[in-house]
Amino acid sequence: RTHQIRVHLAHLGFPIVGDDKYGDFELNRRVAKGEFGPRFGRMFLHAWTTQLKHPISGELLALTAPLPPDCSDFLQALKAKTHGKSTI
Repeated sequence: RTHQIRVHLAHLGFPIVGDDKYGDFELNRRVAKGEFGPRFGRMFLHAWTTQLKHPISGELLALTAPLPPDCSDFLQALKAKTHGKSTI
């Protein structure tokens, strides 16, 4: 369903960084400006791994995708910042 993960996470108080529809707009602005490390101006939503059955053979397919470099860089900057003197 369209936006379902985004809506549920926002409702639980965990909006996705960069979500321009259901997110924390002030936080998104600060993240896009680079206030917490590298500038990050898009939604931080990534499927690391998923499994599904092939529609014809029925074989179980396991797909994985590493984080894109911009996401990885952003997380590393947050880790460095939170393990240092300041927190978000």
